[in-house]
Amino acid sequence: MIFTPVNNYLWVRVPQDNENEETGILLPQDYRSVEKPFAVVEVLGCSGESGTLWGTGLQIVVEAHMLRDIEHNGETFTVIKENHVIGILAK
Repeated sequence: MIFTPVNNYLWVRVPQDNENEETGILLPQDYRSVEKPFAVVEVLGCSGESGTLWGTGLQIVVEAHMLRDIEHNGETFTVIKENHVIGILAK
């Protein structure tokens, strides 16, 4: 399925944490720990409506609690509004 963000949204990929901590507490599959206020994500697509500088593969720092998951037909698309981007990581 092809997903194209609109209205100043960015489609991003959140790196998977390899730390699966066994606590004995059942949590929803889409649960994200909000211990850290920021997350580094990779841009997969952008709306392109405002002439932004977002490019595919760009790593950005975002407000973690503002990430939104959209589930449809077994696929999950994670999006965030452009104005919740804190910065861009570059080497």
